[in-house]
Amino acid sequence: MIRNRSLVSVAALLVILGCQERLSAPADCPDLCPGGYTLYEDTLFALPGGDSSAVGYLKAGQGSSLLVSWQFPLAENRAAYRFTRRADSLTINGTTRAYTVDSLALELSLLYRDTTVHGLKVYLYRLPVTVDSTATFADIDGAFSPATVVDSFLVDDSVVTKRLRVVYTGSDTTKLGIPAADSAVLALGVQIRAAQGTGIRIGGAGAGSAGPSFITYVTVANTDTSTVNRIVTPSIGFNTYVTQSPPVPDVDQLTVGGAPSARSLIRFPWNARLKDSATIVRATLQLLPAIPTEGLNGDSAQLVVRPILADFGAKSPAVTATSFTTARTVLPGLTDTVSVEVRSQLGAWQGSKPVPPALSMQLAPEVSSYSRFVFGSSRTAGKVPRIIVTYALKFPFGEP
Repeated sequence: MIRNRSLVSVAALLVILGCQERLSAPADCPDLCPGGYTLYEDTLFALPGGDSSAVGYLKAGQGSSLLVSWQFPLAENRAAYRFTRRADSLTINGTTRAYTVDSLALELSLLYRDTTVHGLKVYLYRLPVTVDSTATFADIDGAFSPATVVDSFLVDDSVVTKRLRVVYTGSDTTKLGIPAADSAVLALGVQIRAAQGTGIRIGGAGAGSAGPSFITYVTVANTDTSTVNRIVTPSIGFNTYVTQSPPVPDVDQLTVGGAPSARSLIRFPWNARLKDSATIVRATLQLLPAIPTEGLNGDSAQLVVRPILADFGAKSPAVTATSFTTARTVLPGLTDTVSVEVRSQLGAWQGSKPVPPALSMQLAPEVSSYSRFVFGSSRTAGKVPRIIVTYALKFPFGEP
C-alpha cells in the first residue's frame, strides 16, 4: 500500500516538472499539459462585392484648413471666406455710440507649405459678398483679377507655418472700405504664386484661433473730454475652397479623402471559430494602392480605420472609441502596401454582442488636406484588401 502511494506521488511530480519553464533553456511544455497552445494564421480577403466607397460626408470649408494652389498637378484651388456684418456702433454702459475707424488689420494663418518651392506669395482679393456654398470654381475665378487685389504677403522660403498680418492706417484703410450695398460685409479670396506650381493650407473657420481675422480698431466718444479705444471683430460667416477639376472616384476602387470627402467600407468573412473560439494575437489590414498616394510634398495625413456599429452601407455608423481606432500616417507618393494594425477592431467582432465584420476607413483631417488615397478593391485583380490574422485556440480541456 505504501509502495503504490509512492508511485502516484512520483508520477504527479513528473507531470508538474514537465510543465515547468526552464530558466536556462526555452520554455518546454507538453501539448497535453493545460496552458499549451498552437498559433494559427489565416488570410481574410474582402468579400467579393462587399467593399465600396461613398462621397459627400464633409464639404470643402467644413474642416480646419482651406486649400489654395497654383499650377499644382493635383488641383487648382481658390479659397474664399466671408465675414459676418460689421456693427456700425457699439453699446457702452447701456448707451449706443457711433465710432470712427482708426485702423484695420487682416490676419491669415499659413498652416503648411512645401519649403522646396521658393518665392511663395499669398494674394488677397476682394470678392462679391454673395459668395456662398453654391459657388463653383468658374463662378468666382473671374473675381481673382489684378483690379481686385487687396494686398499680398511674400513668404520667406524657410517658413512652413506663420500668422500673416497686415495693418492699414490713414488713407490705406480705404483698401478695405465696405460699400453701402454690401451691408457692412467683407468677403475675401486667397490665391498664390510661386517659382513653380505648388499648394498651401491656410486656417479656416474650423481652425479656431488660426482662422482668418478682420479687425477694426475704432475710437468711441466716451465723455466730452475723453475717448475710449475699442475693437470690432466680425466672425467668419462662411468659408470654402473651390477646385477647378475635382477628381471623379472610380467605383471599382476604394477612395479615401478628397472634397467632398470620400470614405470606404470593407466587409470580411468571419467564421465561427474566429468569432467564438479564437484569441487574436495579431491582425494586420493590408491595402494596396491602385495609384501612388496623393498629397502635398511632406504633408502627411492619417488613414483612420474603425469597426462599424451597424451595417447600413454608406451610412454605417463607425465605432468612435479610441480603443477601437487605429490611425496610420501615410505620406504622398506611396506605392507599397499600406499596413494597419486592427487587432482591437477584430476584437469587436467577437463576444456575445459582436458588431458586423466590416471596417470603415476615412482620412484625418477630412477636407483639410491634399491627401487622397485610392486602394484596390475586391474587384481589382492582385490588389484585393486582406487581413492577416494570427490567433490561438482555447485549450480543449475536455478532450483526451
